[in-house]
Amino acid sequence: MVTDAQHLVTVTFLNVVDPAFDFTAPEVFAAQEAGWYADCPLGPLVLRYAETHELLRDRRLDHGGDSYLSGNGITSGPIHDWWVPMIVNRDGAEHRRLRTLVSRSFTPRTIDALRPFIRSTAEALADEVADADFVTAFADRLPLAVLSELLGVPAADHDLFSAWAGDIGMIFALAAGGDTAARVERAVTGLDAYVGTLIEEKAKRPADDLISRMVAAGESDNAITRAELRNLLVTLVFGAHDNTRHQLSNMMVTFAEHPGQWTLLRDRPELTGNAVNESMRWRPSAASVFRRAAQDFEFQGLPITAGTFVTMAVVTAQRDPRAYPGGHVFDITAVREPPLLQFGAGPHYCLGAALAQAELAESLPVLTRRFGPPLITGEVTWRPAIGTHGPNELPLLFPAWT
Repeated sequence: MVTDAQHLVTVTFLNVVDPAFDFTAPEVFAAQEAGWYADCPLGPLVLRYAETHELLRDRRLDHGGDSYLSGNGITSGPIHDWWVPMIVNRDGAEHRRLRTLVSRSFTPRTIDALRPFIRSTAEALADEVADADFVTAFADRLPLAVLSELLGVPAADHDLFSAWAGDIGMIFALAAGGDTAARVERAVTGLDAYVGTLIEEKAKRPADDLISRMVAAGESDNAITRAELRNLLVTLVFGAHDNTRHQLSNMMVTFAEHPGQWTLLRDRPELTGNAVNESMRWRPSAASVFRRAAQDFEFQGLPITAGTFVTMAVVTAQRDPRAYPGGHVFDITAVREPPLLQFGAGPHYCLGAALAQAELAESLPVLTRRFGPPLITGEVTWRPAIGTHGPNELPLLFPAWT
């Protein structure tokens, strides 16, 4: 416990960088009950829904830019050159310019047109998933196939693309140390060069894919440089593959723990949309997100100094009974009014949220129709709790329906 001398309150300390830390552990919910925030090695840790939702929209906070990297010992190099000018680290007119370009090319119609491909891919992958590591056999391959279809990545490059797309998602776990930074750097370097080659090819020979549309949109009014386009596309890969593959795996862990809900969904497929939202609420792949204070300010009695990083415990907040009555129960029939937190809020709301939800919504009925509730058959190893969180390995058995 840590005492805030100025306010004479006792604040729980939670070591979120401990490899064994769990945002859903009893002591975390005890801290949530005691107050809206805790202390952690990274700074204030927001535990409740209302405060998280408000802070995600607070213009006094930004995404951290190079401060996040320098705090983890990175002041130059490929990671720095990708991260600092990224769209999420821009605000105002610059952010609107880049977001408008992506929005014009990455439309709801684009996502709807991908749904038959998502379903057929899920059906093909289901042929191999009955008794396998789910991450390797399904969770990694589905979003990779969808992303490749969207961008026009040849099938021959899928394995290479997959390794980079997986490792770049470790960017939010730099505080975990080890070889994390080296893996992210290799991924950024590889993806930047690969995407650059794709851009040049699509500029010469346009096709019906996202890169071709973005190249054309950018050139029509000189709205974007090639360097900015490369950065946007590497960021899209980062967001669209790693988060979705972990969300798919997290969903299977959840249903393995709640087999009755799986059976209910098989019998009532009209609950699919609700089941997807409840799965993301219960065990989001974005287990935590962070923001940086752009100025000194006070929030609900807590002084926050400019440069301080505020971490939002998304998975904890999304079980907050103050926002979700009965939120400590996984229930695909429950009507949950408050919006999910892991996609952010306001001008920086995740552009890929609809695509991720479409992949989950199209693949889940395929699996529930063909198989009984998943059974975990071996050790599950996990990504660090901070940042993008989910299984590295998930050995599952999908029994036949009886």
